[in-house]
Amino acid sequence: MTRRNALFISNKKSGKADNELNGAIEVLKDSGISLIEQESEDPARINDLIRQYCGKVDTVILAGGDGTMGSASGALSECGLALGILPMGTANDLARTLKIPESAESAAAVIASGRLHAIDLGKVNGRWFVNAAHIGLGVKVNRALTKDLKSRWGRFSYARSLIETFNSMRPYRADIVCDGEGFSVRSIHITVANGRFYGGGMALSKEASVDDHKLRIFSLEPQSFWRFLSHSVVILGGQLKGREGVWLRSGESIRINTSRKMDIWADGEYVSKTPACFELNPNRLQVYVPDEYFTWEGRNAEN
Repeated sequence: MTRRNALFISNKKSGKADNELNGAIEVLKDSGISLIEQESEDPARINDLIRQYCGKVDTVILAGGDGTMGSASGALSECGLALGILPMGTANDLARTLKIPESAESAAAVIASGRLHAIDLGKVNGRWFVNAAHIGLGVKVNRALTKDLKSRWGRFSYARSLIETFNSMRPYRADIVCDGEGFSVRSIHITVANGRFYGGGMALSKEASVDDHKLRIFSLEPQSFWRFLSHSVVILGGQLKGREGVWLRSGESIRINTSRKMDIWADGEYVSKTPACFELNPNRLQVYVPDEYFTWEGRNAEN
């Protein structure tokens, strides 16, 4: 087997204990991967490290959550480096989308197997994202996700935060242009998703995948908490299409202008403000995936 050189960056802020990485590191080294080990919880520092080792390694292995993966995706793409994911965050929605196991050792075995697959990336106002971006309620949810809440509730902390922030969300009007077609909606929440899952396992569509060359936009109109709760139940199965109070479209280019300037968060981090310009970048990042990714029910992309 050809020896691989990898930059290994761990983000201890992401949630899990250090000793969970020890077995994963052993698996990687036993497979013949030469590791350059670094530690950082600062997205800017992670990107600096990736660029520093560009041309010296062929793979970057990130032990962290969705925020870590999203913030590093642009630098990885620009340097042409493959991504190995050790899901160490709270939600790990990108890993869930790609069928990467939660166990650090099992995830390391996926990297060791060496099977690479190209996935799409999104851009919003020039900032890269890999999974999903939010305007409105989703931003409030992310802001309310304290370290203590994540520690106590795990991936269910997103649902807990959502319930707590729902009644404080003021409606807004959004003028949307999706692949040249214009729409106007009254909304409390908009998500533009590249991946299948976000928010700890919620899905806009059961057919969505991170390599289907589509962005999916979801808007939730102002409604009662009980109707919202009914949507929250079916969103776990990705069956929102056709439900009252829900607006769904898909496309490659999406522009959103809101009636008041609003924050945009992507992959759990603040990135910009509206107006927003979203672009799809197909096959932009190589990621190590398990064989199971190509066989899950509902996957509609080409291998």
